Parts: sequence; C-alpha cells; structure tokens
Amino acid sequence: YGHAVQTTKKKTEFGSGEIRGVIAPESANNAKEGGGLVPTLLFGIPGSGSMAIFIGALALLGQGELEPGQKMLTEDLDITYAIVWMLALANVLGTILCIALSNPIARLTNIRFVLIAPFVFMIVSFAAFQSGQNLLDLAALMGIGLIGILLRRFDWSRPAFLIGFVLAKPVEQYSNNAYQISTFRIDQGLQAVFEYLFSPIVLVLIVITVLSVLVGIRQAKNIQAEGAVPSGRKRAPFLFLLSLTVFTAWFMIEMYSIPDYAWVDAVFPVVISTFTFGCLLGLLVLMILKPEQDLIFADRELEIGEQQHPFWRTLGWFAGLLVLTSLIGFILALAMFLLCFFIIRAQESISRSIVFSVSGIAFMLFMGWLLNRDFPPGLLQEFMNLPWPLT
Repeated sequence: YGHAVQTTKKKTEFGSGEIRGVIAPESANNAKEGGGLVPTLLFGIPGSGSMAIFIGALALLGQGELEPGQKMLTEDLDITYAIVWMLALANVLGTILCIALSNPIARLTNIRFVLIAPFVFMIVSFAAFQSGQNLLDLAALMGIGLIGILLRRFDWSRPAFLIGFVLAKPVEQYSNNAYQISTFRIDQGLQAVFEYLFSPIVLVLIVITVLSVLVGIRQAKNIQAEGAVPSGRKRAPFLFLLSLTVFTAWFMIEMYSIPDYAWVDAVFPVVISTFTFGCLLGLLVLMILKPEQDLIFADRELEIGEQQHPFWRTLGWFAGLLVLTSLIGFILALAMFLLCFFIIRAQESISRSIVFSVSGIAFMLFMGWLLNRDFPPGLLQEFMNLPWPLT
C-alpha cells in the first residue's frame, strides 16, 4: 500500500476508495505465499502463519509419510510439483471466483456472528477429533483455543505460538542429532571440535542466527500493539503472565523428576523451558516496575468497558458441546447444541432453529460418509451398541 501511494501521482485519492489501494496490498499478500512455500517445503520451517497450518495439514493428511525437508525434493518431488502448480492455479481460480461471486460473498458480512459460530464449532470439533480419534483431542482443542483467545486479548503473538507448535518436533529431533554429533567430536579431541565449529555450514548458521536475533531486537522497539490496544489495568495481564510462569515452573519440576531421563533426550526441553522461564520472570519484574499505562499491560477487554464480552458466553456454549459429546456422543450432542443455541443464544424462531440444526447435522453426516470418518463417541456408546452415525 505504501509503495502504491509513493509511486502514484494522485496521492490524494488514496483513503477515499481508490481501487489501487486495495489491489496493491492484496497482490503482495498473495505473492508472499510462493516465497513462504520455499522454506516450508525445503527445511520444514513455515514461512508464514498460513504455512504453519499447511505443515500441520500435511502431517495429518500424509499420515506421517509426508514430512517437509529433503525428501520433498527427492522421493516426493512429484508431490512438491503438484503443490506448486496447485498454488499457482489456486490464485487464478480464486481471482475468477472472487470476481464472479463478489456480491454474494459481500452479503456474508451481514450474517450475525451467532448464526455462524455454531457451524464453525461443529466443523472445528469434527476436524480436531480426526487427528487422534480421541476425546482428549477435543479437550486439547478447547484448551488451546482458550489460550489463543487470551493471547489475543493481551496482544501476544499468536503466529509465534502456532509456529512453536509446528516446529517443536523437528527442532527437538535436530537438536538431539546436533548434540550427539558434537559429543562425538568432543570425544575425538580438541582439534575435531574446532574443525566442527569452524566448518563453513556451522559458521553460516551461527551468523544467520546472530543476525536474526540482532535484527529482531532492533525491530522490536518499533513494534506497536496490534490495532492500538488499550492499556491501564495491571491485574488481568499480570495474572495471565503469572499463570504461564507457574505452569512453566511446574513443567520443569515434572521434567526433572523423571527417572533415568537421558540427557540426549532432555537437552531440548531443558534449554527451552529454562530460557522460557527466565523470560517470563523478566516480564513479571517489568510488570511490577512499569506503570499501568505501559503497553505491556495491553488488554482488549478495556475496549468494551466493564460490560461482559459476549464472546465468552459463546465460548461457554462450545464448552457445553464438548461436555455433552463426552456423555452422549457427537451427533446427539450436536443436535441438542445447535437447537438450543439458535433458540436461546441467537433468539431465532423454533422453525428456523430446526431448519438450521437439521442442515448442520445433514452436512456433518455427509462429510462423515464422504470421508469415511467416525464421530466422537461418549459414555453412552460404551454401554449401548448404536448404529452409525451414533456410534
């Protein structure tokens, strides 16, 4: 957008509906996906938040056989080419569809959130269960979703949280490999250690790492709160940070209490948890010393004053869906959830609520049949032999 403004002669037209002000940032947004795909496929490092989701989808659909890395350029080269071509075709087809369906898509913004939320919860719950076919997947979904909401409320980076989840496994694996290699070199003698440390690839990686940290620290001074998030209250941000610190400390205690925990396996969690715990303690000290108006106390709840945020009530409904699912199974729980949600929360008529609920159930049944997937069972299914889709 800034480049478009700087390179045009009629700068005054920007900000008043100039179409170039829309085309420029959207073109840049689409163009970055190709660049983000390179480190994602070659090194397993997501180039963007969407690529982090892509890696997760690749692991889920590939059933562990598809892993980003060197194999994508050797054994799975055909899949790599397919991904590249699909990305290119998706941009073309997406442009055509958006132009053709711009008016209907624009009308979607007029739909109330309370009419969209239950269907979103329905699809997300079904998808989360498919990863491990376990009810604990739904509990993890609820927990991680709650953490994501709190991260947004206090203006913490959600993409960093997501990328950390995606990179945890490969980073731990390669850290263990690096530790074993370095231990082997140390056993060979001091000369082997220096040859290892001053090898070209190690030096390049060290330089890149140091530069990345220095640039990040320098740019951090210019990072502002997302969307001018208000601040002015210490209690909620401090309690959130304190809970993270306590959880990290509990994790470290449990980790150190594991008997016969080999150091080669512990090196990654020990280093990461220790560094994280130190950073959290530093932030706690800053919160104690800083005034309430400091950006470190960003809190989006202040945008709505003292009124209760309606989203929390909606989240409570979602928690109710998960509890019902654990008791009577997903389909029966979903039917009760949709009907009650539309009548009570969305305040729709009984007839419209029934139509919406039946439509949602029918869609779920179709997806389960099409993908040959089961639905989350509950305690009821353990005592009664019910037919599909109630199994």
